[in-house]
Amino acid sequence: MIPLALMHWLRPGAVPPPHATPPLADQLRDECAAMARYALHHGLPVAPELIAQLGALLDGQMPPHATPHHALATIHRKLAATIAPATPQAVTLLDAQHRSDHSFAWLGPVPLIRLLTGAAIVFLVAVIGTGMSPDVSSANIDRGFLDSDGAPLLWNTLFLLFCAGLGASFAALFQAHRYVAASTYDPKYDASYGARLILGVIAGLILVEMLPAQLFDHGSMHNFGKPALAMLGGFSATAVHRLLQRLVDALETLVRGDRSADADAAIQAYRARAASERTQWQSELAANLIDLQQSLDGTASPGAMRQRLTDFTRAMLCATDPAAGVPSPLSTQSSKSKE
Repeated sequence: MIPLALMHWLRPGAVPPPHATPPLADQLRDECAAMARYALHHGLPVAPELIAQLGALLDGQMPPHATPHHALATIHRKLAATIAPATPQAVTLLDAQHRSDHSFAWLGPVPLIRLLTGAAIVFLVAVIGTGMSPDVSSANIDRGFLDSDGAPLLWNTLFLLFCAGLGASFAALFQAHRYVAASTYDPKYDASYGARLILGVIAGLILVEMLPAQLFDHGSMHNFGKPALAMLGGFSATAVHRLLQRLVDALETLVRGDRSADADAAIQAYRARAASERTQWQSELAANLIDLQQSLDGTASPGAMRQRLTDFTRAMLCATDPAAGVPSPLSTQSSKSKE
């Protein structure tokens, strides 16, 4: 007979009683049901017997000679392999969101997508709103921070910040949507998208206001205006980081001087040391071969000869490259043979 509490949580949609069912059992049941629905909806090759067994477990029917936890864990493993590369966590979350009655479900299937969509709409409205101000113009934007002040500076700065935020929200929304579409979305990375929005806004402002205006005069970005550069900086904050890193490297080279000569000298010294160690290793090998040949010409017993050959073979197999700076076992073998 199945315990009453066990039958309660095995029923679909049943709420487990407090302190009666471990959370792991609920997780197995929910994820198995969600993965089964996902596999059936997408026409994945899942065994009919597996679906029948899962349905029986959800209806409260115990399989013979098996516990419900073991049976659900087995079904969970098979279904997870069937829906791969989708993950059980993402499939369960998307299934729960799809079956819920959320008033803003049209903005996205998960809360992160809805927040990023809302942020993109807010930035778009803000760009349009600030662009309607008479202080926002191409002439005022080109003047920059140092040649502008007062309300024109405030409105133009806000306009560029909102342009950068629009690019950053577009990039974050596009990347998050890829994980949701592939059913590999993981909620533990939600906080990183907020950081990407902030970094995108900062990167867009740095790209258009903090870097020299002549930096893009001879490149493919010469025809881009400051609003477009702000959107590009917000869309790819990593590109702005690489650009700043290259400027820092160039400045260090200017201060320190060209270090390529020192690097070439170090490489030549390393090659000379490796050649010297290789010559020493070959000399040790020749000495061991001569020692072995002399022992063969002597009156040593066959057993001793076999032992010498075994030791020499083992030393050859254990010998390391002298260029790595590790002493060769052949030297040890040579000293032992001389004793």
